Amino acid sequence: MTASSPAGLGGKPVQHEPHPLRAPDAYGPFGRVVTAPGSSATPAPSTWVAWLLFMVPLCIAEFRDLPAPEIKRVSEEAADLIASHGDDAQYGGHHQRSARTAIAKGLAVLARAEGGVTALGIHACTRPHDGCPAIPTTQPRPSKCEERDA
Repeated sequence: MTASSPAGLGGKPVQHEPHPLRAPDAYGPFGRVVTAPGSSATPAPSTWVAWLLFMVPLCIAEFRDLPAPEIKRVSEEAADLIASHGDDAQYGGHHQRSARTAIAKGLAVLARAEGGVTALGIHACTRPHDGCPAIPTTQPRPSKCEERDA
């Protein structure tokens, strides 16, 4: 807060409230998206995982300021497209690009849920949570030089 003395008000200081800032995202604007090997019975092809690792954070950033009704609309559109053309996403076809993008959008929406989402060889989340594969569970081991110097 800053105090100032406006002219004509008898010299009394006036408190000015700063503009409220948006609370920062715990994992930044792109969330956290990491590989999750063994997350499904059928592993996703590495090219598919690599594409999702690229695309899902972009979708998270695109959706982060959207109001809840707009998120609902985006998720419904993605679900409809996946239901109609999900086979094109996997095997190719006229709707391959839009179906794959719909999957990335759906995962980005699900990343906002408590605990994020783990599917198709990736884990995506926007806030820290228990059991997150993006958080190392063990302390890093010291290097040989650090062990020798200790």
